[in-house]
Amino acid sequence: MKEKLNIRDVFKIIIKVIILVAGVVILSGAFTLLFSFLFYGQAYFISDYKNAMLAMLLGTTGQLTAAILFIKFILKKKIDYIFFKKEKLAKNIVIGLFFGFLQISIYLLVEIARSVLEYGGSNLGNINFIFLIYFIGFFIQSTSEEFLVRGIFTRVLLDRLGKNIAIILPSIVFGLLHLGNDGATFLSTLNTILVGIFFAKLLFYKNNIMLTSGVHAGWNFSMSMIYGFPVSGVAGFNSLLNFKVLNFDMYDKVYGPEGSIVVTFIEIISIFIIFYLERRKEVKNG
Repeated sequence: MKEKLNIRDVFKIIIKVIILVAGVVILSGAFTLLFSFLFYGQAYFISDYKNAMLAMLLGTTGQLTAAILFIKFILKKKIDYIFFKKEKLAKNIVIGLFFGFLQISIYLLVEIARSVLEYGGSNLGNINFIFLIYFIGFFIQSTSEEFLVRGIFTRVLLDRLGKNIAIILPSIVFGLLHLGNDGATFLSTLNTILVGIFFAKLLFYKNNIMLTSGVHAGWNFSMSMIYGFPVSGVAGFNSLLNFKVLNFDMYDKVYGPEGSIVVTFIEIISIFIIFYLERRKEVKNG
């Protein structure tokens, strides 16, 4: 049910946003420093350090911690407020991981069919302890973003302004947050917004944020560690498979698949599939 806003409510919301942002910055910095010490024995590192991205991914544990603390102590809600469910937790995560893997695999197959990419060999030796830690890192990073954007932001907007705003506004913010990434373009921003809409539609359809966290993690991990593509402008992963670019005019070398028109169609189709499933569910329930 929508709640009317007054000036006092707006002021309270601003204060809460400041607290949340401060918590994210402070705790993310603290955890990144912690993992920097663990990996490099120093309080800082540069981008060409081996596994520097891993330290930053694990550092998003701070984002996740800030989100959970914010829900409990500032919003004074239980974790299920942001669509978290303990029931069939592992099953929903695995299903989500599979669909994230499926989406990026469809992208790959389309690009191979268009002669944009070509298989360039495998590096199965990369299946090691670091590979596993990268999976954990991507899962933490994806879950933290889902808790903040599709969890807290979406749920508060749903209570205040209704479902449509709760789907569209966080998705736009999600897209704009990626503008600072290397190689960001209009198309990559549009695709990120479409991904946000798909995640939001999936969230409301299944009412389970760990499903969307799984899809998010499956997409990022598969794109980077399995197929070796850049993730939102971040490259340099030791992947299991390698692919050669045959047509740079049709491939975004810097930003990666998320800057491709193919991903645009994949996300639009995914959104329409959720629309179809929602309508079928409505008809079934009378």
